[in-house]
Amino acid sequence: MKNQDFKNFLFKSAVMAMACDGNIAEKEINEIKALVANEIYFMDYDFEEPLKKNIDNIKVNGTKAINEYLKEILTHNLNEHQELLVIEVLLRMIEADNKIEVREIKFLQMAKSKLKTDEQTLIIKFPKQINYLIDFNNYGSHEEFTHEISS
Repeated sequence: MKNQDFKNFLFKSAVMAMACDGNIAEKEINEIKALVANEIYFMDYDFEEPLKKNIDNIKVNGTKAINEYLKEILTHNLNEHQELLVIEVLLRMIEADNKIEVREIKFLQMAKSKLKTDEQTLIIKFPKQINYLIDFNNYGSHEEFTHEISS
């Protein structure tokens, strides 16, 4: 996957994670801005237009936008490093507002189930998030994200 395409996908991952709890909080917007400003994998990324485009997509399509994103994961042949970055971004976004909701964990598990990186590798990389990374409720086996999305 080309670098710019991966940046776009990674950014989209952040926006979907931000919206999956049904509310786009100011803390989450600030976390996206901090990610883009401070992380090397977003170096020189102009996020204003993709942010607007992704939020508009979520406003118009709601849960359908989330499910399209989850299907899109399978279309990218991500390497392990890219998959770990996706998980890192998803974790940062669901933790951004200091409230971890069931729908966020469900979204994380559904996204994680589309990746090739095994759970053990993820737990070693993100040990503080072990409670979100282990799929205790088999959310990863769900076909569709069904929670209502609004903004």
